[in-house]
Amino acid sequence: MVWLGLVLVIAGTVPTLTMDGDLGGADATVVGTGVMAVGAALLVVGILRLRKRRRVGPPGTAAQAYYRTSTGKIVAMVIATIYIVSPIDLIPDVFLPIGIVDDATALTWLLFALGQEHTRRSRAARESR
Repeated sequence: MVWLGLVLVIAGTVPTLTMDGDLGGADATVVGTGVMAVGAALLVVGILRLRKRRRVGPPGTAAQAYYRTSTGKIVAMVIATIYIVSPIDLIPDVFLPIGIVDDATALTWLLFALGQEHTRRSRAARESR
């Protein structure tokens, strides 16, 4: 769910920032914003699901462990998602290319953090086997 939301956020950003006119009979900006909103919702729900305790290892064995993402990291990921999608920025997007850099930095950190969580969860699952 997280990865699909991330793809939709990125896919919605392209028509929102680069296209003028119609896209399939609808305004490109409206379509891009709608896709970004759906992607952001999926991304936030997926990030919040990281907070659940996950059992790692075979059930009923001593090797079974729990893995859970910290609250601070989840809050930071949700804030980064909202910052990427929101029109309010530290540097407005009209100041190209510098205005896009702050959103790209937040997106890069979010990709890194999600990849790090995926790696940690898969490593914990392998170690408990």
